[in-house]
Amino acid sequence: MEFTKENMRFYIFMRCKLGKSAKLIHGTLQAVCADWACSYQTVYRWVKEYNEGKESLSDCSRPGRPKSFVNEQTIASIKKDIDEDLHISVRV
Repeated sequence: MEFTKENMRFYIFMRCKLGKSAKLIHGTLQAVCADWACSYQTVYRWVKEYNEGKESLSDCSRPGRPKSFVNEQTIASIKKDIDEDLHISVRV
């Protein structure tokens, strides 16, 4: 059985609320999940966040490049730019 991130976060959350250490929680995950277990650093980070009052199992949004998307408007805009400037090329 493959454990999802949410399954592992729930397990970490519950064990953290019972006062278990990140090291103990990670060891149990390693024993049960083997290849699917998250790293010790990840367990440590989640335990720290739960001890600081985090109640959600979801990950917070992070700064950085936004996800790109393709739609008709974007395609039309790029085609227009290419048609206007012959020095622009497209590599696929």
